[in-house]
Amino acid sequence: MQYLIDHKRKFIHRTTYANDKCNFHITEVGNREFTQDMAYMKRLKLEKGYQQCEYCSILVEKPSEI
Repeated sequence: MQYLIDHKRKFIHRTTYANDKCNFHITEVGNREFTQDMAYMKRLKLEKGYQQCEYCSILVEKPSEI
């Protein structure tokens, strides 16, 4: 998966689902980064206080079996 890191606001966006609600477009291009490195994103969250964007970091659940 591809992710967009907003270094100005310290948010990690999932590029597939990023949209206008995320407001990543207000961050200058120089403060954005694309990555697929999960270990790097984990370090950003644990060491630097980055957060997953609530609008585009969708958790996919299995439908319940009936």
